[in-house]
Amino acid sequence: MTDIKTTRRATESTWALPLLALAPLALLRLLTEPSTAWLALSWALCVASALLLAAGWAALRKNGIRGNTAWGTCVLVHLIWAWQFVALIAE
Repeated sequence: MTDIKTTRRATESTWALPLLALAPLALLRLLTEPSTAWLALSWALCVASALLLAAGWAALRKNGIRGNTAWGTCVLVHLIWAWQFVALIAE
């Protein structure tokens, strides 16, 4: 029996969706004043990004990661998510 390794490793694109979910959140923070609707949308985007991060980590645990740029993107999205989360808690 041969061992077949999967080629679906976590790449930069694995972390792109959580990063895209955080982009509107960052724009809202920079361009608008905090309001109830803004905070509700911000929390929804933050939670959606956290769920996408969890999916990325599940893919990483299952298949591994490919390359240093994928790790760089992973670190970047986690730093941005943490910054947004701390900013939301401070509101």
